[in-house]
Parts: sequence; structure tokens; C-alpha cells
Amino acid sequence: MILVRYVLKEHIAPFFAALFVTTFLFVINFLVEVLDKVLSKGIPASIVLEIFVLNVVWMVGLAVPMSVLAATLMTFGRLSADREISAMQAAGVSPFSLMRPVLIFSILIMVLLIVFNNWLLPEANYRSGMLMQSISRKKPHAMIDEGKLINQFPGIQLWVSRIDNQNATLYGIRIFEIGGSYPRVITADSASMEYVDMGATLMLHLKNGENHFVDPKDPERYFRIRFANQDFAVQNVDARFERTDAKNRGSREMPIEEMLKATEETKDNLRKLTEEFEPQIWKNANDLIISLKSELDEPLPRRKAETVQKEEAEILTLVNRMEVRREGFARQIAQYMVEIHKKISTAVACVVFALIGAPLGIIARRGGIGPGTVYSLGFFTIYWVCLIGGENLANRLIISPAISMWACNALIGTIGLFLTWRVARR
Repeated sequence: MILVRYVLKEHIAPFFAALFVTTFLFVINFLVEVLDKVLSKGIPASIVLEIFVLNVVWMVGLAVPMSVLAATLMTFGRLSADREISAMQAAGVSPFSLMRPVLIFSILIMVLLIVFNNWLLPEANYRSGMLMQSISRKKPHAMIDEGKLINQFPGIQLWVSRIDNQNATLYGIRIFEIGGSYPRVITADSASMEYVDMGATLMLHLKNGENHFVDPKDPERYFRIRFANQDFAVQNVDARFERTDAKNRGSREMPIEEMLKATEETKDNLRKLTEEFEPQIWKNANDLIISLKSELDEPLPRRKAETVQKEEAEILTLVNRMEVRREGFARQIAQYMVEIHKKISTAVACVVFALIGAPLGIIARRGGIGPGTVYSLGFFTIYWVCLIGGENLANRLIISPAISMWACNALIGTIGLFLTWRVARR
């Protein structure tokens, strides 16, 4: 017990120190990127504080696994640098015995982080999103960034390549209208901005662009219309700050229970889609087979040949419509499953990082918050890049969500076990 208390005493203080440092780094980045825009809108201090608190939640969720890794590196690095590891091994204490209290501590953190990721984090993401949407309605042009897809405007998505803040001019504009059955895409070389209707509408004065859209009555007809000047109105913006609420939550704003329920509903929609389209496809296929059989018996007249071609086109149209909707449902299921696995796998990463941090600290023989934080930042960056890459691959239906979220944990855990075995042998 004395050894357990000693190792925990050496581990807990660096954990909270690393947690403070990593959270502080996230806070600085957040202040630079987000709060500058919020403060420029004249938002009350209480609202600014609420935004900050809500965003600290996801910062803590990322900082905890990183802090476990940093604390483990610092603890075992310090013990190894002061030759305490060698002295304990000489006394018959194995590295596994030294690692046991740290692993138990990391398991406790893992359980707490699972609860945190499942309940606090989704609610904070939801409230933060609604609050930022309300703020974006006060001065929506302040939310426009270069090279980023802007989703804050109702019914549209906006892309801007460059912004001239002195002249309030946008360059390289792409506007995607997503409200109707057939979306419209507008491109323009530049645009100036103006508020009208007492600040309720943001008017974009577009110059030298094109409209791209499909005829709603005949989807096979595609239109491309050029213009020299065109006004585009962004409706329902307001200079007053009013809180908004939304009924639908995204996958990152839902706990696991709700995502599992939403996944089952999506699977039901997928089954209904198959039941809706397959009978029509088979019926048209049978009609086509009958027409083709008659063609073998005798040459088809021109009118009948046109009928066969029309039946083929109808079958292809039905198949394409079914596949597009089926892929949409599959992507939606993949997004839910990715978030479910991510909530658990990032918490399990605490144990995995403790498993690899101990042998790395013994091998490095360097203690202190500086080396531990630097090593953990580099290691966690690689881990997070792999996690984001796996998420993108899973959302594109290239790999399964389980593999995308757990492969990195499995790899790091295997390396940690191997290094621990090497240290124990040495």
C-alpha cells in the first residue's frame, strides 16, 4: 500500500497540472478564433461568459486523455531519472506493480469520461450551437470566414475565397440553396453587402456570376444562366439578439441512447425504401423482358422500340433514385455509429495512454511538466489525426465505424504492451 500511495501521489499532481496547461492552450486558441467575432457584435458580457463555459466542456473532453498521457510520462520519467525505478526493481518490484495504481486511476477517469462524453458534452454542443446561431443572426456577416463553408444562414450554405474587410467585399463566392427539392447553386466573382428591412435582411450584391439549377417540372433539364449583376437576399436575419431553439439535434448533440434510437429509425426508413422501390423496379423489368422477347420473335416497329427505350430509362431512373436515397441513409447510420464509438473509444484512450506512457517515461528518463506536455501533445496530435481520418473514411462508407474509431487504440495498446514487456525484461 505504501508503494501504491507513493506512485499515486507522484501521478495525481502532474495530471491536474497537465490538465490545466492543455485546457489553457485550447482556451487561448478559442479566444483568438471565436471570441473576437463575438465581442465585435456588442453581445452582453453574460452571453460571452456562457459561450466560453459551454466551449470549455469540449476542451476538457479532449484535454483529459492528453493529461493522462502527460502525467504518466512525467511520473515514470521522474522515477526513472532519479534511479528509483532501478532501486525498486533491485528490490524485486516489477514495472507491472508500479503501473497498477496508475492503470486503476486511468480506468476511473475512463468511466467518468464516458459519462461526461455521453451527457454533458452533447448538451453543451447543442446549447453552444444554438447560442452561436442566435449570435450569427445579429450580425451574420461577421461569421463569414475565408475558405470555410458557412452554415449559419437559414436555408443556404456560403463559401467565400477571399474577404476585403476594408471595402466589405467578398470574392470567389459560392451560394448553395438547400431549402427546396432541387438545390440551386450561384457563383459570383465578387459581392458587396448591405442590410435592408431594418436589419432583417442581408442583401448580397453579386457581380459577374452564374445560376445553376434543375427544372423542378423536368429534372432532366439543366439550366446555366449568366449575369453581370444580381441581388441575393438572406432572409430572417435580425440586429436584435434573440435566443433560438431547434427540434432536431445533430449526431454530436445527442447521447448514445438517442443515437441508437435514431439509428433504428433510419434502418426502418431504409427497409421501407427497399419495399417501396423494388416492386416498381421488378414490374418495369418484367415489362422490359416481355418487350425484348417480342423483339426476338419479330422486328420491332419504331414506336415499340421507343417504348422499350423508355422502359429502360424508367428502370435506370428508379434504380438511381433508390441508390441515392439508400446511400444517404447509410451515411446517416455511419455518422451515428461513429459518434457512439468515438464517445467510448476516446475515454478508453485514457487507459491506453497510461499503458504506453509508463514504459515511454521509463525509457526517456526525463521528468517535469515541460517534456511530458511536449511529448503528449505530439503523441496526441498523431492520435487525433488518425481519429479524424478514420471518421472521414467511415462517413464516406469506406471502412466500418468500429474499425475507424478503435484501430488507433488497438495499435497504441499493442505498442504499449510490447514496450512494457521490454522494460520488464530489461
